[in-house]
Amino acid sequence: MTKYLNHIYPLLILLVFFPSCKGQDQKSIENKSEQVAKAIAGDTVSEIGGAIRCIFQDSKNNFWFATDGEGVFKYDGKKMVQFTSKHGLSSNFVWNVQEGKNGNIWLKTKDGICYFDGKEFKTIPADTSALQTTNYNYLNDELLVEYYYNGKSLVKIQLPKTSPLKNDNNSRFQYDIYCTCKDRNGNLWFGTCTAGVCKYDGKTYTWLDNKELGAPVRSIFEDKNGTIWMGNNGYGLFRYDGKSLTNITKEKKLENPNFIKTFESKEGTLARVWTITDDKQGNLWVGTIDAGAWMFDGKTLTNFTTKDGLGSDNIWTIYKDKNNNLWFGTDGAGVYTFNGKTFQKFRLTK
Repeated sequence: MTKYLNHIYPLLILLVFFPSCKGQDQKSIENKSEQVAKAIAGDTVSEIGGAIRCIFQDSKNNFWFATDGEGVFKYDGKKMVQFTSKHGLSSNFVWNVQEGKNGNIWLKTKDGICYFDGKEFKTIPADTSALQTTNYNYLNDELLVEYYYNGKSLVKIQLPKTSPLKNDNNSRFQYDIYCTCKDRNGNLWFGTCTAGVCKYDGKTYTWLDNKELGAPVRSIFEDKNGTIWMGNNGYGLFRYDGKSLTNITKEKKLENPNFIKTFESKEGTLARVWTITDDKQGNLWVGTIDAGAWMFDGKTLTNFTTKDGLGSDNIWTIYKDKNNNLWFGTDGAGVYTFNGKTFQKFRLTK
């Protein structure tokens, strides 16, 4: 009898404890599923953030609004969802949003590059050991501001330090890339901190040598005619037709020399350019960080400010969507749209 019980007791113990362990495993799985679901869902909100650094419409027609401190907002036309670091975003300070070849949404943040695959955010560490100036497949790899992604690793682009513009006071950050543009011919254009603007055709780097390009270049844009427009923080708006470079700000007498000397902002100027795009009529739209937005029809520049309905004169981004609507992202006043006559603050419809 004793021998029989010795065999039965272990079996009884397993039968008693096995359901309990199974229940714990199931509960753990359920909790994990809830966490993933939460990461996918984000937080549904009724308002968008105030400081908008970038606006982007993806292939599924979702709008993404990158903010300076409040993560990123996704708007599908009906509801607004906010994603922050608690959902896996690498930082709540997001500076750029774009879509990858496979539909992933790439985000440049204060703390690195990450992407959203529709389910979760994944941060991709940059391969700093493979800094390159040449030999990358620039036509096929994904260009992410100062990085490119070859499908396997994220590599930081290093421009050759051959700029004719010298800046001994800023030698450490001189060649930092602030903006990029790929033109219709496949050339890459890089705007830097103080080294100016550089063009790369796949073989050769060519620097524009105008000294006024030595201020931080914040935006490069190609219009429908193939003209390259550049804007920097100090000397304003530039036009490059492939042969000659023209400072439109100086030509139109809209400079702000005090900013160059004392960093003093001034309304009615076109010196601190942050963003450039165009509208369906072909007019150029330029956003400044201190003097509102400007529209340029090729001859006349028209200034739009808070007096015209904008919530702020500090414009971080102007974006043209697939329907040719213009969106204005401000520093502190949220997002505004323009219907061709008036500005309206973007709000969710009830």
